[in-house]
Amino acid sequence: MNIKRIVTILIILIVFVDAGIFLSYKMHSNAQVAIASQTAAVKSVDSTIVADGSIVARDQATLHFQTAGKLILLSLKEGDSISQGQTIAQLDTYALQRQLTQALNTYRSNRNVFDQAQQNQNQNITQKYQRGQLNFYGTGIDSTDPNATNYLNDVAKRIVDENQANLDNSVINVEIANYAMQMATLTSPLTGVITHEDVTVAGQNVTPATSFTVSDPTTKIFRANIPATDIDYISEGMNASIVLDGVLNKINGTISKIYPSKVSLPNGEQVYQIDIQSNDIKNIGKLDQAGTAIIMTNAQNVMLIPAWTVLGGKYVWVTTSGIKQLRSIIIGKIHGDQVEVDRGLSKDDRVITDPKSIPSGEYFLL
Repeated sequence: MNIKRIVTILIILIVFVDAGIFLSYKMHSNAQVAIASQTAAVKSVDSTIVADGSIVARDQATLHFQTAGKLILLSLKEGDSISQGQTIAQLDTYALQRQLTQALNTYRSNRNVFDQAQQNQNQNITQKYQRGQLNFYGTGIDSTDPNATNYLNDVAKRIVDENQANLDNSVINVEIANYAMQMATLTSPLTGVITHEDVTVAGQNVTPATSFTVSDPTTKIFRANIPATDIDYISEGMNASIVLDGVLNKINGTISKIYPSKVSLPNGEQVYQIDIQSNDIKNIGKLDQAGTAIIMTNAQNVMLIPAWTVLGGKYVWVTTSGIKQLRSIIIGKIHGDQVEVDRGLSKDDRVITDPKSIPSGEYFLL
């Protein structure tokens, strides 16, 4: 093989090696771009929370019949005033009255049997009768034996106990029938107005699902729906402004209650509810009137990042000017899948949401 041919082969090999290095560099560069694109900007929580809501009565009751039946009385309509203890509606009680009468008859019968059993025991009539039964049927037990006397006394006690149990059960049946009579009439537990009725006229058959609502308008408050990510920035006693639909001027109020559990709105969103009280709401607002609450919170523009990006509770991968850094941070409150960062990040940092995608040796430890 001559020199010229060897040189040609070497040149070809060098070209192939350079091409491989170039392709490897391009693929690595593309991987870096992919990693850089998997980032999320640090977000800030605004110190002002705006939440929708409506005016409701703090004191409100929704009533149902305990059993199905025919409605024979509907004394009030929606919007009518009602006093505590006043009748709202009543079911036909004919069958219930007959059941109560039947229960009372059974009680009277069981009472007579019980009284007679006690009298028989006190006069030893039961023992004498049972002694005669032993002799008549030839049980083999000597009725004059002292042990037989104990046996007969036990029999008499069991008879009285059985009659006592029957009497107790009849008393319970009377109480249940009387209770059913009482439950056939709905009375208002508070003074207010009728705000809802599932039925409008008497004569209809109703079920336990049929409802009647009574509200006290003197206890009106504004109930706002707060997103779960914002509830930790709200506390009782905070000031809030309310803008009611159809009312030009804002209403100033105070947060009086924060409910501990989430509720689901008709659109499926889960929120926490708070009550805002104000004298202006009682004077100006109307029940079910919608509006918006504006709350100045204690957030102070904290920064939030995805909770899964925090490593060991104090580190997070960020990119700054194209350089990957493992940054030490101090975290605060956790809000679902987000976590506060009290110190260690700036608004220009971008958090890498998939730290596992970073190749080893391609980062700078800060």
